[in-house]
Amino acid sequence: MGFVSLFAIVGCGDLFEPTISEICEAHSAMCSDLNLDARCRFQRAEIIRLRYYNQDNQDDAYKYPLLLEFEEYLTCIEEAQHIEHIKRKGKEATRLKGVITAQREIQRLSRETKQSSDPYLTYYHWTRFNDEAAFKRFEQYAQSNQVKDPELLVSLASVQIKTDQRRTVDTLYRALSLYTDSDDIDIGIYHSLASIGLDIDNYRMAYVWYGVAEAFDDTLPQTQRQQLGEKYSLPVDILDSIIDEIVSALNSNTFDAKALKLQKL
Repeated sequence: MGFVSLFAIVGCGDLFEPTISEICEAHSAMCSDLNLDARCRFQRAEIIRLRYYNQDNQDDAYKYPLLLEFEEYLTCIEEAQHIEHIKRKGKEATRLKGVITAQREIQRLSRETKQSSDPYLTYYHWTRFNDEAAFKRFEQYAQSNQVKDPELLVSLASVQIKTDQRRTVDTLYRALSLYTDSDDIDIGIYHSLASIGLDIDNYRMAYVWYGVAEAFDDTLPQTQRQQLGEKYSLPVDILDSIIDEIVSALNSNTFDAKALKLQKL
């Protein structure tokens, strides 16, 4: 579930979390509407924990990870439901119950959160239901740095690039600043930034981001970058130094477009 850890929900001070069995024994309603066999055990456990630790929570924030868990659970339990059980037909019934619960809960939570002001729930409604109002709210949250998941910002940039390339650059720079491991960064981000540089006739920007892409993928040829440098008489020594600074910042999780003065490219 990439959005939030259970420690963030529970708090680091609780070192004696109840087991799933203990939760179900004390709060049977949190478990009884899910499948009872061993299939989809992990997804089922995550749902139960989220229910348990947020039973008195008036905030919408936990509903985003809960929706994601129900989606994963539904995919898993639907697949498991199709597995034949000749000797133990009862398993099919308990899995059907899980399917019905997941579908119902996704619908209920979606209705409850349609107008939510939570940034991640606005992303959910935009991406799942093509909700334009939710998209506009999500974009505003992203611009005010309320979105901390870089992958969500990359999704936003994929829409922005159709109408506003400069805003797209800002969104992608913000996304790059949020990654905690350069190996997790999609190299397509670097190519997108280079492509934008070409589109807006900023060849120094294009040169730099092609160079960054090469640094993270040694199979890429240097030809295009070198041709840009020659064709437009770019200050390649300076730009190569900027490439090195960006690569170093990405590898050390300290990328900051302003600190790197990328706006001056």
